[in-house]
Amino acid sequence: MNVTKPSGAPLVSVLIVTWNPGAHLTRCLAALDAQTLRDFEVVIWDNASTDGSLDAVEDCPGRSVIRHTDNLGFAKANNHAAERAVGRYLVTLNPDAFPEPNWLAALVAAAERHPEAGSFGSTQLLDEDPTRLDGAGDPYTLFGAAWRGGRGRFDRPVPEGSVFGVCAAAALYRREAFDAVGGFEERFFCFYEDVDLAARLRLAGWDAIQLPDARVRHVGSASAPSPFVLRYATRNRVWTLIRCMPGVLLWLGALLAIPLALLSLVFGAFRGQAGARSSALIEALRHLSVCLQERREIQGNKKTSIAAYARALTWSPLRYLRRSIDVRVAETLPTLIPEPPEDRKDAKVVAVIVSYHPDEAIDDVIAAAVRETDHVVLVENGSGPETADRLRRLIPEDQGEVLVLVDNVGLAAAQNAGLTRARSLAADWILLLDDDSVADPGMVGTMLDRWRGLDGRASVGLLTPRLSDHENTLRPVLLAADGRLDLRRQSLEPGAIVRNGVFAIASGSLVRARVLDVVGVMPAEFFIDYVDIEFSLRLRRAGFEIVGIGDTCLRHRLGEFHETRVLGKAVALNTHAAWRRYYIHRNRVRVWKAYGFDTLGWLAW
Repeated sequence: MNVTKPSGAPLVSVLIVTWNPGAHLTRCLAALDAQTLRDFEVVIWDNASTDGSLDAVEDCPGRSVIRHTDNLGFAKANNHAAERAVGRYLVTLNPDAFPEPNWLAALVAAAERHPEAGSFGSTQLLDEDPTRLDGAGDPYTLFGAAWRGGRGRFDRPVPEGSVFGVCAAAALYRREAFDAVGGFEERFFCFYEDVDLAARLRLAGWDAIQLPDARVRHVGSASAPSPFVLRYATRNRVWTLIRCMPGVLLWLGALLAIPLALLSLVFGAFRGQAGARSSALIEALRHLSVCLQERREIQGNKKTSIAAYARALTWSPLRYLRRSIDVRVAETLPTLIPEPPEDRKDAKVVAVIVSYHPDEAIDDVIAAAVRETDHVVLVENGSGPETADRLRRLIPEDQGEVLVLVDNVGLAAAQNAGLTRARSLAADWILLLDDDSVADPGMVGTMLDRWRGLDGRASVGLLTPRLSDHENTLRPVLLAADGRLDLRRQSLEPGAIVRNGVFAIASGSLVRARVLDVVGVMPAEFFIDYVDIEFSLRLRRAGFEIVGIGDTCLRHRLGEFHETRVLGKAVALNTHAAWRRYYIHRNRVRVWKAYGFDTLGWLAW
């Protein structure tokens, strides 16, 4: 479904609608200037700003500024900007949204992966606290309510998948889809215009895809709705329901929407909002005949079934009450990313090592990583300048580098810094290592040899070696499960290959780099402990497989454990400090809540 762009035209047109954006616009443009994908233009449509914010923003190659004398609203201004744009893809970006450097490349890559989708959503983070979500996709209910999925919750990656709609604060639209349904409904002015567009795109047969890897920080609006917000959000919610809910679903939705609207008036009276809400409802009903006329045209052109539309809605009352994320991961996700090169000579392997106050064991870790991989990225996690200088001397300049973090940001965030760098180096595989884990000679080559011989290797996302330690307290086993209820402890002795692993420890894991595009990186909010378990279970949920390779070994220091005897049996006991126990128990519960139903056998064990 790719549309050929005009000769010489950019691939992407970024549309920015402004109204007194203040300093946000300058920061937004700086973030666009840092994008790794450069084939784009920027079209700025200003809705009669009076704050002088555009005085320093001029037309230049790849950027045009249109100053309008009136405030046309978000919907109409974006439509006008789209008419000026010439890119194959249209990207709407609020001036208070600040994308990460890989954002645009991630959006375009997803559009190439999903020709069936007309829109693609970013993972939005709260600018004031980027550890928390501003939203991950827009779920939509039978009675017309939509919300930013997961807003205010910790930023934990969600695999790429289908969502009802995407938030237009930072979204990509396929131009042919956008034009076919007429763009945003201009009567809406602002609020719910992207939900209405999402509904019409879905009626026209287009899917919407939410991405873990396209990330922006978003300032957004205050939590307490103003009369302005209440008016447009309430009115436009009713209009969207009437215009777009197909067939019998409209009547079922109305049976719920009407009492809920009356209930909102009652509760609004205690908050001083009853007047604004009632005025908005009256305004919505005053234009009922226009909405019904528009409905006939929209429903007359629909190309999807009522059942398919219904499946895209969020039906769970708990998800609605909790404003949860509702992203549906496709079973075919592993087939959408290319396989790494078969030949080890053609496959680029980058090692990511995280160190924190390392001892002399790091020397052997680095030496083995230099031997086994094509490039080493060592992330020094706040141990101090002297440690960083010593580590730099251990890595040949042409074979690696040291990323120095001033503070200890935790294992997960440090790994993410290394993963970002490894991916920027076009890695095919990424080898994760702790600062006390030494790879046996030939470990990477052996794992890749075994991977090449696997049936269904396209679904393999992670390879893990046999683990050993100096005290021989580590048993060479891997927990495996084919479904939710089963669990088996399979030996990972030399010669064994264990399929369908439940999880693998991060150190020694060889991760397919492109898997991160669709699954996301490590959960930074975990800080330490259960980071690798959460990542492993997320891989499984997305349809990727963990495979244990017994023919190669990682020498791993077990950590804060000692062995004692209980009833005549040797038992390994941990001696973690209180702060570590806090993270262990907190993150264990988070993993159970998120993935317990997926792995009931492991949870019971």
